[in-house]
Amino acid sequence: MLPRELSFTELRTLHEGVLFDAFGVLINASGALPGAAEAVRLLQRHDQPFLVVTNDASRSPERAAGRLARLGIPVEPAHILSSGMMIGPALRAHGLERGRVVVLGTNDSANYAREVGATVVDPSPDDPADAVVIADEGNIDLIESLDDILSMILEAHHHGRTPRLILANPDLIYPSGLRRFGFTAGAFARMIEMALEVLLHEQAPTFEVLGKPSSVHFNAALDAIGTRDVVMLGDTLHTDIAGAQGVGIASALVLTGVTARSHVTATQAVRPTYLLDGLA
Repeated sequence: MLPRELSFTELRTLHEGVLFDAFGVLINASGALPGAAEAVRLLQRHDQPFLVVTNDASRSPERAAGRLARLGIPVEPAHILSSGMMIGPALRAHGLERGRVVVLGTNDSANYAREVGATVVDPSPDDPADAVVIADEGNIDLIESLDDILSMILEAHHHGRTPRLILANPDLIYPSGLRRFGFTAGAFARMIEMALEVLLHEQAPTFEVLGKPSSVHFNAALDAIGTRDVVMLGDTLHTDIAGAQGVGIASALVLTGVTARSHVTATQAVRPTYLLDGLA
């Protein structure tokens, strides 16, 4: 059976709360998507709780909310739950809150590690860090940084102390415009993992995933919104929809991002509860 097709106006009445993905649902690289601002205002008029649950780990909640507000989408920092906000708790969970951490990403990405007391360092094979966090592709020396991270991990492994590998944003691509896409952090983590597999075989370490589809991100969202009767609106089957399915909540695939209508079949294992052409 195919997902039920409906409008956002109808969808929001079926659940207590709403979780939005950002890229491909509310915005793309060209600006706000049609209906995004109106959808958020509709929830606010009805005092209906919502969160923007995004794998964008490049911005603080304040910067993320400010960007959406400048595009006409009226959100506050309290409405933002980014995968970057999972970095500090993950470091604490591994006893690395005072550790030396390499962070691939922006200064805001690095600040998520600094906020719990970690020291952010450059990747160096001569002085390996305790952890590597892949947060965002926003690095002007990306290839050089990836080369240094790979060499550092291999050198540390040789000495029996492989760094903890953490992936905040597992997205491989993002929608940069109409039928335009770009690579993002998950693609670079995948490159490192494949290289480590070639070089270390069964001893190759892998990245711990914090962002969607990880239950870490979804459970944090459910705790923050205060109800499990929510629907996750996303544009990606293997992150937004699979993650929602994994924690037992409803999902709606929004066809304004990376997934086309033709990708949704009645037989696929990951299937949204609802289907929306867009928020307009």
